[in-house]
Amino acid sequence: MSNPRISLTRYLVEQEREHGTIPPQLRLLLEVVARACKGIALAVNKGALGGVLGSAATENVQGEVQKKLDIIANEVLIEANEWGGHLAAMASEEMESIHIVPNRYPQGEYLLMFDPLDGSSNIDVNVSIGTIFSVLKKPYCCSSCKAVG
Repeated sequence: MSNPRISLTRYLVEQEREHGTIPPQLRLLLEVVARACKGIALAVNKGALGGVLGSAATENVQGEVQKKLDIIANEVLIEANEWGGHLAAMASEEMESIHIVPNRYPQGEYLLMFDPLDGSSNIDVNVSIGTIFSVLKKPYCCSSCKAVG
């Protein structure tokens, strides 16, 4: 008998209950990233009808030509995550520098690195694409200031 499908939220809650290893702020961060990915999927599904295909006539930090969807996906992830209080900063393949969470929002203890739309050059030929991300604990320079070192 196969395992029933469960939501990410349920999986994280069950893991936290069973192992007690998932801090609530990390769980929130993972859930927000998952919701942002759903927003990115909606933009991708609109395709030509949504005017989101084609080149944006800009380059990312690797010198690759950005697609419109690269920029949209990057903005979706930033907007979804910067206000929640679980992040200190974000870095993306689509940005030249680190995006520090603005002071108007609470600062969290995690860093989020991502490629918002890996494989975007394959969009026009209908090949798989996806979002790749990594979550790290924010390093501290000293115990008194708790700022990124």
